[in-house]
Amino acid sequence: MLNCSIAIQILPLGEKERIDIIDKVIAYIKSRHSNVTVSPFETVIEGEYEELMTTLKQAILIAGEDHSNIFANVKINYGRIMTIDEKISKFN
Repeated sequence: MLNCSIAIQILPLGEKERIDIIDKVIAYIKSRHSNVTVSPFETVIEGEYEELMTTLKQAILIAGEDHSNIFANVKINYGRIMTIDEKISKFN
């Protein structure tokens, strides 16, 4: 059931290389969800609320495996949502 979309931005803070950590998180998200939109600032996924919250939690934990300080910006759209495609198809 599609009742949620979330935009996730994981920002490792500190001295370690950030891109590798971000890439690892995006790879995890893509392994769990088929409809993923990656942009320069955030990654957007859609699906069932509980499933997406599990993904969000795990994404933060994965980033924390390689970095001691993780900042996450998250936007959540819950309820009767428009799909990613409905939101952006007119621009493609």
